Amino acid sequence: MSPQPHALVLLAAGSNRDQEAALALELAGAQAEIVPLAELTTGRVSLAGYQMLVVPGGFSYADALGAGKLLALDFDTALADEMRTFVGSGKPVLGVCNGFQALIKAGLFEQNSEVGR
Repeated sequence: MSPQPHALVLLAAGSNRDQEAALALELAGAQAEIVPLAELTTGRVSLAGYQMLVVPGGFSYADALGAGKLLALDFDTALADEMRTFVGSGKPVLGVCNGFQALIKAGLFEQNSEVGR
């Protein structure tokens, strides 16, 4: 029997349904941990310790500038290297609603990328 995959469920300002995402992962056999964005941006937690990343939906930063732009800025600045390394490794990344928009706006899944092929 293989060990449970360790999944990070991101908790960002304005995101929601993180509890449901964690529950769904656990029901599917993963070990889910809800981690606030600040834990990643300050380096207290690293994506390297996880086998999956889930970015739930909601209205990150109240969607003040539209469709996850501010969360995408966090991904593309404070977490750029770590996010690109995680995505490039081929580990599963799930973005739900606004979470998906933020991942796309951060440029993590460029069309010419090898990720997802």
